[in-house]
Amino acid sequence: MGRDEILRFLEAIDAELVDHAREGERLDLYLIGRSALIFRYGLNIGTKDVDIVHFHGSRLELKAVELFGKGTTNAERFGFYLEPVPEGLPPIPGTYRHRSEPIPGQWRVLRPMQPDPHDLAVTKLKRFHARDRQDLEILCDQGLDADVLKTAFESAFMWADKDDPDRQFAAQNLARVIDYLDGKIRTL
Repeated sequence: MGRDEILRFLEAIDAELVDHAREGERLDLYLIGRSALIFRYGLNIGTKDVDIVHFHGSRLELKAVELFGKGTTNAERFGFYLEPVPEGLPPIPGTYRHRSEPIPGQWRVLRPMQPDPHDLAVTKLKRFHARDRQDLEILCDQGLDADVLKTAFESAFMWADKDDPDRQFAAQNLARVIDYLDGKIRTL
């Protein structure tokens, strides 16, 4: 999957939602996960879903997932599906909405947004599976700033106690990413 496929997928969601939106109603759609990485850098790497930050109570988001979520006809047609991810899982920096950039297009209902690369990187630190590490290496190689990354991390875990195991694990992974940025290690 590449950038063009994601764009066509988002355009199809926008077209379907036109019939379901009330006058002036819009859906802010914040991409996260590998699809956000593919879209930002034009990469041609695989993913089975387009992860979005899930906001509780959004009628249009529920409709979009109903029409384009896992197991739908549209998911089958496009080869991937819309996957809502709760805002706290993975932890997302509190400033992500302000730092996200709009995806250009002739949008009628959707307002698709792509996250700042540092915010996207922070979402990969808690799980830190092989694909997350690969994604983090791509982000680092595109020019992440260690200080901005640390600030984004603190923002994402501001409500977590320093002794929280998830925070500690993510902090260890952050240290490893910074070592990678500093050239102290060659791979994550």
